[in-house]
Amino acid sequence: MDGELEKLHGVLLEILDYVYAVCEENNLLCFLAYGTALGAYRHRGFIPWDDDLDVAMPRDDYRKFLQIMKQGDHSPYEIQDEDNEDFYFLTFAKVRKKGTVFIERITGDVYTHKGIFIDVFPLDFVRDAESRAFWFRRKCIAYLKHVLKFRACQELYRSKESEKEYRWDRVISFPAWAFPQKWLLALLNRLKAGRISREEANYIAEYDTGGPMQVVLRDIYFPPEKIEFEGRTCYAPHKIAKYLEIIYGPGYMQLPPEEYRKSYKPLKIKL
Repeated sequence: MDGELEKLHGVLLEILDYVYAVCEENNLLCFLAYGTALGAYRHRGFIPWDDDLDVAMPRDDYRKFLQIMKQGDHSPYEIQDEDNEDFYFLTFAKVRKKGTVFIERITGDVYTHKGIFIDVFPLDFVRDAESRAFWFRRKCIAYLKHVLKFRACQELYRSKESEKEYRWDRVISFPAWAFPQKWLLALLNRLKAGRISREEANYIAEYDTGGPMQVVLRDIYFPPEKIEFEGRTCYAPHKIAKYLEIIYGPGYMQLPPEEYRKSYKPLKIKL
């Protein structure tokens, strides 16, 4: 497994290098995010048992990046999102490498694009995180995320929930059956993006994570800081120690017990 994980890390780094090359060529900003940022800060590279890689971009740069990746030939790399996947339910994109396979347990064999991937998350801008309107918007976002995931991953919910919980999820997920999935996903993305520009923002939101990390002060991210990752120079949030403390708690520099060292553990992998 160690040899396979090392090879997987090599493919993930290939994809990261390509993403950064595209960003540098087009003056786009790309942060290391979540466990990848933790790995950079604590290990100067991957968390030793980690089998994924996450980056995040401000929404305007994220849109430009997707547009660039959908134009011309970027082989062996390709973008995956709702434009080329009928059952896509995520509000972020994946950059995959053709000719490889990484099938996640959460989705099983539902996707047509199956290559090893890195996740690319959009960062959105918020002016007033305390307003009632924003509170309501976050509730709508959470609800739509849930119903879309339930529709795409029913077998996952059926296996982990009681019969009563599963039936309740079917009831509250009625919109997922009454409206086209891509229409609901477009609505969800519009709610996430909002109308606040980078210059107007006091906060940054990343709605695909849970807890307090969903909305943080703008200066957690800006101006970006350079950090080493597997011998490369990448960008990380400006206050990376605070960023990591918000996500993982004050003990983030300590290695967790082995039973808490989580990874995707794919159903199938081909390098």
